[in-house]
Amino acid sequence: MKPLLALLAVVAACVGLTAAPASAERVSGRDGRADVAQLDEESDRPTKVARPSGDLVGYAVRYGQHRISAVLRYRDLKPQGRRFFAGLIMTLPGAAGQDVGLQVFAGRGDRAGQSMLDVDDDERCNTRHRIDYRRDVVRLSTSARCLGRPRFIDAFVASVTYDRSYRSVWVDIAPGNYREFARNADTDENYPTVRVRRG
Repeated sequence: MKPLLALLAVVAACVGLTAAPASAERVSGRDGRADVAQLDEESDRPTKVARPSGDLVGYAVRYGQHRISAVLRYRDLKPQGRRFFAGLIMTLPGAAGQDVGLQVFAGRGDRAGQSMLDVDDDERCNTRHRIDYRRDVVRLSTSARCLGRPRFIDAFVASVTYDRSYRSVWVDIAPGNYREFARNADTDENYPTVRVRRG
């Protein structure tokens, strides 16, 4: 199962960042406005909708000596529905091609949110996050040591908003747009990623 859809399935079933060192590699980009895709319980085929909340418009991923971080920028970030999800999904190099998600979950009852890194041994994994609704920004970071400090990561960011019934989800990924998300939703193709090398 593709990383984003696997994360969606898991979620449906159920602090600011330190300054990066000068040697950190940083990759950033913009994402299209109003390119949010809606997935309904009745149909697994995404449709394009213009939904202000959860509309990614920019991102930056940074890989420093000690931390991996991401900044997600939104058009209009508001906690809608019961849950809000933002994440940095990373594919690590190697034969396994392991996918790891650095995630934050928030909602109306928990605007500050909670973050986690989905790895087996998370005791040494220090995750940090901050959601700034006023500036429409979500920040995430984790210790590079938790991932074994790989030479590089291939990554994309994802934003998901759920309605109260969990029957509909609104998804935006970057880099990428609605067309790429729709094409990959029911195929074995990979989502677009950016490569960020260790600083």
